[in-house]
Amino acid sequence: MHNSSKNKTLIFIIGFLLLTNIGMVIFIWRMKKEEVMEPPKRKGFSERIRKEVKFDSLQLASFEVRKKAHWDKMRVMFDTMTATKGKFYHLLYDSLAPDSLMRSQAEIIGRQQKELDLHVISYFKDVRKLCKPVQLATYDSLLPDIIKRMTEPPWKK
Repeated sequence: MHNSSKNKTLIFIIGFLLLTNIGMVIFIWRMKKEEVMEPPKRKGFSERIRKEVKFDSLQLASFEVRKKAHWDKMRVMFDTMTATKGKFYHLLYDSLAPDSLMRSQAEIIGRQQKELDLHVISYFKDVRKLCKPVQLATYDSLLPDIIKRMTEPPWKK
């Protein structure tokens, strides 16, 4: 091959590789841009109360007071349960811990979970009392989805 034909071939290869690299940079840049876009979030309970059940301003004000009190209590309950479970699972490291101790700790966790669940039911019933008769069916239609989200195992979500 002559020098000029070698040069033309090399220039063609370099040009082809340059265009391919530019194409890849554009492709990767667009992919990253799409990744940044978050999937649409599920509507929260408060938003659904406002938009779907159509609570008026007085209902919303009462709802917000109840919601704040609910979550204040829930935080305490979750913190207590987390501490109790930590104590319970720490028994893994104690080879001398009797089964009776593990069972009593598990019963405490069960009682705490029971209280937590009763509080949640009480909260939803209390919020339901804010509904006007025409809003009850819509409110009630929200609950199965919320209950499913609360009770569904993480691997099914």
